[in-house]
Amino acid sequence: MTPARRADYVELHCHSAFSLLDGASPPEALVARAAALGQPALALTDHDDLGGVVRFAQAADAAGIDGIVGVELTVVPDDTVPGATRALDAPGDVAHVVLLAATREGYGNIATLVTRARMDAAERGRPSVTLARLLAHGRGTVALTGCPRGLVPRLLARDDDAGPRAALALVGALADACDAVAVEAWDHRLPEERALVRRLLPLARRAGVPWVVANDVRYATREGRITHDVLCALRHGRPLDAMGTRLRPNGEWYLKPTALHARRWRHAPDGVLATRAVAERCAFRLRDLRPALPVFPLPAGVDADDYLAQLVATGADERWGAHRTPQQAAQLAHELAVIRRLGMAGYFLIVWDIVRFARREGILCQGRGSAANSAVCFCLGITAVDPVRMGLLFERFLSEERREPPDIDIDFAHRERERVLQYVYARYGRDHAAMVCEQVTWRGRSAVRDAARVLGFSVAQGDALARHADRFSARSTAAAIRAGLGTATAEERHLAAHLEAPPPGVAMTGYVHHPRVPDAERDHMKRDAAKRALAAGAPVPDAGGTATWDRTRPADPFAPEPRSSCGPVAHTDPHTERTHEERRNPTMAFTRTLADGPTLLERAGLDAADPRVRVLADVVDGLHQLPRHRSIHVGGFVLTEEPLHTVAAIEPASMPGRSVICWERDDLDHAGLVKIDLLGLGILTVIQDCIAHVRRTRGVTVDLARLDLADQAVYDDLCRADTIGVFQVESRAQMNTLPRLKPRCFYDVVVEVALIRPGPIQGEMVHPYLRRRAGEEPVVYPHPSLEPILKRTLGVPLFQEQGMQVAIACAGFSAGEADELRRAMGHKRSAEKMEALRARMLAGMAANGIARDVADRIFAQLNAFADYGFPESHAASFALLVYASAWLRHYYAPEFAAAILNAQPMGFYAPGTLVEDARRHGVEVRPVDLTTSAWDATLEPREGRAAPALRLGVRSVRGLGAVARGKLEAALAQGPFASVADVVQRARLDRRALRLLAEAGAMDAFFPGERPEARRRRALWEVLAAVRGDAGPLAPSPRGPDVALPAMSPAALTDADYRVTGISLVGHPMRHLRELLRPNGVRTAQQLFDAGRDGEPVAVAGLVICRQRPGTAKGFVFLSLEDETGIVNVVVTPQRFERDAEVIGRSPLLLVRGVLQVEGRVVTVRARRFVRLETPLAATDVRSHDYR
Repeated sequence: MTPARRADYVELHCHSAFSLLDGASPPEALVARAAALGQPALALTDHDDLGGVVRFAQAADAAGIDGIVGVELTVVPDDTVPGATRALDAPGDVAHVVLLAATREGYGNIATLVTRARMDAAERGRPSVTLARLLAHGRGTVALTGCPRGLVPRLLARDDDAGPRAALALVGALADACDAVAVEAWDHRLPEERALVRRLLPLARRAGVPWVVANDVRYATREGRITHDVLCALRHGRPLDAMGTRLRPNGEWYLKPTALHARRWRHAPDGVLATRAVAERCAFRLRDLRPALPVFPLPAGVDADDYLAQLVATGADERWGAHRTPQQAAQLAHELAVIRRLGMAGYFLIVWDIVRFARREGILCQGRGSAANSAVCFCLGITAVDPVRMGLLFERFLSEERREPPDIDIDFAHRERERVLQYVYARYGRDHAAMVCEQVTWRGRSAVRDAARVLGFSVAQGDALARHADRFSARSTAAAIRAGLGTATAEERHLAAHLEAPPPGVAMTGYVHHPRVPDAERDHMKRDAAKRALAAGAPVPDAGGTATWDRTRPADPFAPEPRSSCGPVAHTDPHTERTHEERRNPTMAFTRTLADGPTLLERAGLDAADPRVRVLADVVDGLHQLPRHRSIHVGGFVLTEEPLHTVAAIEPASMPGRSVICWERDDLDHAGLVKIDLLGLGILTVIQDCIAHVRRTRGVTVDLARLDLADQAVYDDLCRADTIGVFQVESRAQMNTLPRLKPRCFYDVVVEVALIRPGPIQGEMVHPYLRRRAGEEPVVYPHPSLEPILKRTLGVPLFQEQGMQVAIACAGFSAGEADELRRAMGHKRSAEKMEALRARMLAGMAANGIARDVADRIFAQLNAFADYGFPESHAASFALLVYASAWLRHYYAPEFAAAILNAQPMGFYAPGTLVEDARRHGVEVRPVDLTTSAWDATLEPREGRAAPALRLGVRSVRGLGAVARGKLEAALAQGPFASVADVVQRARLDRRALRLLAEAGAMDAFFPGERPEARRRRALWEVLAAVRGDAGPLAPSPRGPDVALPAMSPAALTDADYRVTGISLVGHPMRHLRELLRPNGVRTAQQLFDAGRDGEPVAVAGLVICRQRPGTAKGFVFLSLEDETGIVNVVVTPQRFERDAEVIGRSPLLLVRGVLQVEGRVVTVRARRFVRLETPLAATDVRSHDYR
C-alpha cells in the first residue's frame, strides 16, 4: 500500500467556534493550521449551523486551500429506514449525520435542512431534522456517517443483530439519497472508539462504500483543549472540577499532521487516502453563490431602468424645479448611466418602494450614510441632502470599479419601524426576506465573568474582576491578569504598561491599547503622548500630573515627524496588523502603573497564589472573540429572488414576526447578498411626535423641508452648548466643543457632527481645526492642489470624500480608483494591496510635481485617517436632524419635552435631567395625576399663554410595566378615575403597582381637602383599605386615621420622587443639601459658569448623571455632575481614577474638589479629590449614563 503524503489527507469533519460551546477555534485559525500542515483542503462541519462558513471561505481563499462547506446535522430517526429508531437510547434522543456540499444544489439542500432544523425546533436552541427530511434533501451532497454519536455508529454499537442490519440499510439509504456516502473512522486513542472502528470498516465493505479517516476536530492545536473544556463546562452550567466524565478524556481532538494520521493508520492507509478523493468530489465553493434581488413589479411596457428614470425626473422637478442647472442634469445623467450599466435599477426601485410606504403611512424617515452622495437617491426622496449643492462624490456611494450594490441606510421613527419591517416581509415573502444577524462574542467583561464561574470563583469575585476588565478585549484583560501574576511575556508587559510613554515625571495609567502595534507606530505614539488633546477638548497631563490644554501642537496636521539619522526606513503599513475593532476600541483594562497601585487581581480581592488564578488568564485569553450567541442586527435586511433558505440558513428571531439569516453584515459581500439597512432612530420619533403636538396645541404645521437653516437664534443655543436632548450634540464632548467651534451656518453643524468621532480625535484633527477656526494659527496646506479640497475644513481633512478627492487631484486617480483606495484603507486591510496602491499614488503625485517627502506625508495621513474618516454625506444627513431638533426645542420647548419623554429610553440623559432642563427653559411641568394624566406625557392649555404646560405621564412611574400599562389604558378609556377605590376596582392593579402610584403622588388629586404635603400618606392609607376590602365582622376594612397625618418635608417628597420616578418637581436633591454645602465653599454649576476664574481652586457637588472613559482618551475619565442650576463637567486623570475608582464609579452623589479650567464658554473642573456624599435622599435611584 502506498504511504500517505502531506497532501494526501484532508480533514472532513471539523468544528469551529460556531459550534457554540463546543468548537474552540475560530474558522480562520483552523484554516491557518490546515495550511501550515500543507493540507490541500479543509471541511467545516459545525453543529446545525452555517454561521462560520463565510469567514471560513474567505480564510481558505486567502490561504490558497479549498474550503469545503458542510454541516453536522442533528437527526431524529424515524421509520423511513426500518430499525433506524433502535439507535435511540431514550425518547427524545437524537443522533448525527455529516453532509458536505458537492454542488450548488447540494449546498442549497444543506442550507434548507439547517433552516428547517432551526425554524421547526420544538425548543429554541435544540435544532433537529427527521431522517425522512434529510433523505429528501440529499442530492448534491456527500454524506459521512459521523462521530461515535452518529446514527450509523450508534446502530452498529448495539449488541443485537438488528442494529447492524439497520446500520447497513441506513448506509444504503444515504447512498441512494446523496451523491455519495463514506463511513467515517477515528482514532482518539480510546479503546471504545477503536472497538467501534473494527465494526465500521467491515460495514463499509459490505455496503460497497469507501471509508475515510476523520478526527472530529474541536480546536486547531492541542493547546485549545483548555478552552474546549471551559466551553463544555459553560454548556453544562458547572464548574470545571465538577465536570468529571462530561469532559473529553484527552486532548486528541485537534487538527493533526498528515504524518501522524499515516502513522496511526499505517495498517489501513486507504482511509487516509480516501479523504482526498472525497474532497475532490466536493467542488462547490461559497464564491459560487450568486443570489439575485427580487424582480420589482413594473408597469406594463416599461423596464426597470426606464421606470427609474421616470421617477427620478418627477422627483427632480419637485426638488429643483422644472429648470435644472447643467450641473444637476449632468449628475443625474451620469448616475443613471452607471446604474444602468451595473444593472441595479431594481435595487433602487425596491428601496424607493420602502420609503414610499413609510411616507404614505406618515412614518418619518430619512436616508443617511453614503446614499446621500447620490442625486438619484435625493430625487427619489430616499435622502434629504442635495449632493450637487454640497459637491459630494457619487463614487463614494457607487462605482463601476467596485461593481457591487451600494449600502443604503434608512432611518425610520423607531416606534413605527416594525410596520416597515413587516411590510417588507409581506411584500417579498418570508421565503425571500430576512434580517441579518450579529454574532455576540466574548469580550473582556463577559469572558472574565464566565472564566471565573467555571473556575469556581464566587459571583462577587467574578463581578469584581469584570468591573476592572477591559470593555472590548478579553485578550487585553488576560494580559492585565498575567501582569498581576508576574508571568506576562515581554509583549504583554508592554501592553500592561501602556503603549504611550508618559512625559518625564508622569506615570500614565488607566487603559491600555492592543499589543499588536508595529514599532514605527508605537514610536509615533510615544512622541505625541504628552501633546495629545483628548476627546472634544479634553485635557492632557502636564509634568506635574495635572491637566492642561495643549496649545503647542504644530499648525500643519500633515507636518512631518522628526526623522531618524539612521537613514531611510522601508515603508510599513501600521494599520494592517490590527483589526478594525482593535483600532477603533483601544484597550481599557486596569493595570498597575502607579508605584503603589494595586493590580487588577488585588483590586478584585484575588490571591495570586491560588492555583485557579494561575490559569485564569489562559481561560480568558482562550475565549477572546469566540461567538457566544446570535442576536439580530439593528436593521439589516436581505432580499433574494430564489428562496433565501437555499442561500443562507434562516432561524426565527427572538422577536415575534422576524427571522434572521446566520450571517453578519461583514459576511454579505463575499456571499453576494445585498443588504438594505432599515434602522430605527429615536430622534425621528421625537421630531415626528413634536410636529404632531405643535399642530394640535398651536394649530401650526411645521414643514421640515422649509426650515430656515440660517436662524441665528438656533445657532445661539448651539454656541452656548444649550443642547440637552438635541440629536448628536448633547454629549459632554460635543457640548465642550460647540462653544469653541461657534457654529453659525449649516456647514458648521456638518463639521461639528464629524469632528467628535474616533477618527478626527485619534488622527489629531480636532484641535488644529478649532485653533484655525479661532484664528490662533494660520490655515496651511501641504500642497497648493489641496486647497480647493480642504478649504472648507480649514486645511484639516475630516471627511472620507476629501481623502478620495486628494487622490483624484494629487495622483490623477479616477473617482472609482479613489473609492478603491478608500476601501483598501478600510477595516480589512491587505498589506500587499496597500503597497501596490501606495506605489500607484506616489507615482501619480510625482507626475503632478509633488515632492516625495510631501507625497509620503499625504499618503501616510490618508492611510491613518481612512479607517476613521466620517462620510461627509452622513454628517450632512445627521446635521439636518441636529438642526431640526434644535429648532423645535428652541421654538416649541413644551412639545419637544413631551415628545422626548415619550420616546425614552434614548439619548444621554435620564427623564429627570430632561425635565430639569425643560423647567430652566420656562416649561411649566405638572405632576403625574390619575385624574388627568395619560400613560404618555401630554400637553395641557395654559390660560392666556400660547405655550402649553407639560403633564407628566403615568409611564414616569418606574416599575409598572406593560401589563399595568394595558390595564390603566383600558380603564382610562372608560373615563377618568374619581377615587382610590375607583382605581382599584377598574384598573385591577396589584398592590405593588397601587403603592407605586400613591408614592409618586399620582393619587393626590383624590384628596383636595388634605394638605398637599400629606396627600401621599393619605393615599397610601386609602390604597391599603381599598385593596384589603371588608372581610366580615372579624376583619373589617381598615379606616383611615381620624387625626391629621404628618406632612412630608420637601426633602422627603424629593426622596420619594427620585425613588419612584426619578423626577421631582419639588426640588432637585442638591437644593436640599445646599445649606450644608455652602459653608464648605461648594459652589453651584451656574456660579462656576457666571463667575469662575481659570486656575482657581473650586469645590462642586451633584448627582453623577454620566461617567465616560472613551478608548480615545488614554485613561482619562469624564464625569457630568448635575445640581439644581445646571451641569458641570469634571475631568479625572488616570492616576486619580486608579486611586479613587470605587468612589468615582459607585457614588451617586459626589463632592469634587479641584482646579477650574475656563476656556471661553467651556468650563471644566480638573478633579483632585473626591468625597462620597452620604444623604438620606434617594440619590441611589438616579440612573447614570455610565461608560457608554
